[in-house]
Amino acid sequence: MNMNQSNPIKQFTFLAIGIYIILYGFPFPLDQIPLTHEFFSKYVIALKEKFILFFGHSILGIEKFEKIQMTGSGDTTFDYVSIPANLFIAVLSALVLVLIGKTRKYAASFYQWTLIYARYFVGLTLITYGIAKFLEGQFPGPSFYTMDTLVGNISPMGLAWRFFGYSDTYKIFMGLSEIIAGFLLLFRRTAILGALVSISVCLNIVLVNFSFDVPVKLFSSHLLLFSILVLLPKIKPIFEFFMLHKPSSLGEIKPKIYNKKFKVAWIIANIYLVGVVPVSRAIGHVQSQKFRTMENEWEGLYSGFDIDSNRPWNKLVLEKNYMVLQSENGPKEYFNIQEIKEEGEILIKNQKDEKNPHHLYIKKLDENQFEILLNLGEKEILAIGSKKEKSSYELVKRGFHWINEYPYNR
Repeated sequence: MNMNQSNPIKQFTFLAIGIYIILYGFPFPLDQIPLTHEFFSKYVIALKEKFILFFGHSILGIEKFEKIQMTGSGDTTFDYVSIPANLFIAVLSALVLVLIGKTRKYAASFYQWTLIYARYFVGLTLITYGIAKFLEGQFPGPSFYTMDTLVGNISPMGLAWRFFGYSDTYKIFMGLSEIIAGFLLLFRRTAILGALVSISVCLNIVLVNFSFDVPVKLFSSHLLLFSILVLLPKIKPIFEFFMLHKPSSLGEIKPKIYNKKFKVAWIIANIYLVGVVPVSRAIGHVQSQKFRTMENEWEGLYSGFDIDSNRPWNKLVLEKNYMVLQSENGPKEYFNIQEIKEEGEILIKNQKDEKNPHHLYIKKLDENQFEILLNLGEKEILAIGSKKEKSSYELVKRGFHWINEYPYNR
């Protein structure tokens, strides 16, 4: 990368961008190394969180501002405040470094290293995203619960998740695209190609998140931004080659390594990040999805029960490891299936009563009539109804057709 070492404006710009990249990505890659989080990164994270809270309270004047733990959202108020807070630290740090005049020799090399950091951060994230597409975790296939929900009652995010979850073929395509882009970014010789693929992949992710109100808008936008920054130093030769049809060379992205010990450490880190981390993430994903593979011979949507004031629900869903009681207009009640015993006995638990499991007994009366006995603590509910299989839903039974004389759009 050509960088005028005597130009303080360029030094400041590249330092500020580089510091921001590291601040946003931290604690990566320390969170991928055993024990480092417990002994180091968690304390730095705690300090960073305190500063963001201070920035939100004192600088931005946000009242009742706190970090909500484990929300599943990446677009919380805390996440939004962290952006200007990180920018503030990055700009201030870069300004101080330029003013004390210690950046001329190392500014260009530092920025090159931060682009490598961005490559690995985006690359391993995309690989993780891609692996998830091959499992049930991110986009589950059609379930009784989702297929029985009115489309008008589905959130925009829920609609997108159901759309992507329907087709295994499309999920595989998305997963392969993300994995290929991720692995290309991890290697120096394929990094520019990886950035090009990553930009197209991340742009699609960003558009989905913004179009369907998926709360990962900030994170996906940063993945796109970092991919663009990786490509940016080579944009001139790429433009000359594709648009002006001139012969051009991308050159090699190779940062300066100052001594042999650092080189050995860098090689070991490369092997670990490229070889070990993707495999460990894949294993972790598979293990986290074991509960979804639970066999449940009583799967189905049970309904058509006789009207009974003692029973506030009119539908019962059994699928894999969970059960849902659904009333006509009231709230749904969720249970985890602990064990499926012989003769239709099922042990279930909900969040209200984790210690003592409840009992559900199912007995088949005839071809499509079932007797359901549900014991919820001291309350016993008996109901007789019918069972609906997945194959009876049009979404499942329609399937794929090469030939369609007329559009089948319902």
